[in-house]
Amino acid sequence: MSEQEKFNVDAFHEQVLKAIDLIEFSENLQPGQSVPYSSGVEEFKKEAESTVQRPDMKKYICPALKTVTDNAVEVANAITPGLVAGVLAGTILIPLNPILFGWMALIIAKAGVASLCADL
Repeated sequence: MSEQEKFNVDAFHEQVLKAIDLIEFSENLQPGQSVPYSSGVEEFKKEAESTVQRPDMKKYICPALKTVTDNAVEVANAITPGLVAGVLAGTILIPLNPILFGWMALIIAKAGVASLCADL
């Protein structure tokens, strides 16, 4: 059985959507309140910021975003399946981590799809 056959894309996608909820919730906490996620999440944010700006990643991301609004869930729904397939095929080199994918969707939504993909 191949790695693609073993990997549950639907379960991963659900984890990405939960990560978006958790990140959005955490960003809206009052200063001094405890953040409900573990350490390392900020590193994924930094990695997501640089990943979505990479020209090779934009070639995968932007075509999937043609009909998507600047909503993080819509962005995640559009980009996750293709990116997971690329990672499993070995054509995209990023970790399969739902927090990273959640941050990527949020960063794209906040920047605006049109802004991110303007140079393509």
